[in-house]
Amino acid sequence: MSHFQGLAADIGGTNTRLALVENGKVREETIARFRNADFDTPEDAIDSYLTDTGRPACGAAVIAIAAPIDGTAIQMTNHPWTFRADCIGKVLGGANVTFLNDFEALAYSLDRIDPARLKPLHQPLQQLRTNATRLVVGAGTGFNAAALFRTARGDHVGIGECGHSTLPVETDAELRLWSYLALNRGRASMERALSGNGLREIFEWFCLEQGKPIETRTPAEIAGLAVSGSDAVCEAAARQWVTFLGRVVGDLALTFMSLGGIVLTGGVTRSLARYLAEPEFLTAFRSKGRQSELVSGIPVHLLDDDFAALAGCASRM
Repeated sequence: MSHFQGLAADIGGTNTRLALVENGKVREETIARFRNADFDTPEDAIDSYLTDTGRPACGAAVIAIAAPIDGTAIQMTNHPWTFRADCIGKVLGGANVTFLNDFEALAYSLDRIDPARLKPLHQPLQQLRTNATRLVVGAGTGFNAAALFRTARGDHVGIGECGHSTLPVETDAELRLWSYLALNRGRASMERALSGNGLREIFEWFCLEQGKPIETRTPAEIAGLAVSGSDAVCEAAARQWVTFLGRVVGDLALTFMSLGGIVLTGGVTRSLARYLAEPEFLTAFRSKGRQSELVSGIPVHLLDDDFAALAGCASRM
């Protein structure tokens, strides 16, 4: 009988992804995804998964959570779950539990990603540096980024809460949109635009700007209509969304000096993949004044793998 050394879990604002880990590697056939809304607590979701997989013995668990990680009790930002290491450990039969930020896990996964899952969006003729800092940036239920630094002592991940920084705008129209996103909130953060709800609110603003009634649409519907080219307002919202994304990613590239490359991920990012190849994204990404040439030398890829963070969890076990 195979011995599973542990459990890897990637818990975002909407979905939970789990897998068993053996010898530091994810067992692909054990990967599963659950909707958070279907369970009252993370312990319930993990217990259900363990039941489905035959109650394997887990000596350790690494749990990646979409929240700031501080101590042994973690409160999610975009979902009402609270995590306690001792409670999860009990469900696992006394296993040692480690918490990571979900983007910390994604950054640790970068060297484990199948290159075939990386779609090139921007390939400079000559990359500035290959063994340099890399950046992973994602937009889904929320927005965040993490940097993978190369050091003499090995890899180190720098993580923050980038989504809660203020959204940068450049035009009068964007300032009006910023004010709409900031309504009753005091300000508009990056996450207020660069998320599923952000895409929906940008769409609503374009309806108002064009004197049209606001139609009730989900982010997935807006993205689908934009990609199919069947709704002009959805298309305008998508182009504005990727403009914001390009600008923010370019800013983060300068902040982290991520000359080793940038990997984009997240459900909303992938849903608008077609628009990432349009001029709006790359123009905004590269428009950095005196440092435009520097940023233009950084390759950008889109990650087509919703389970990559599990490999990052496994690497920390």
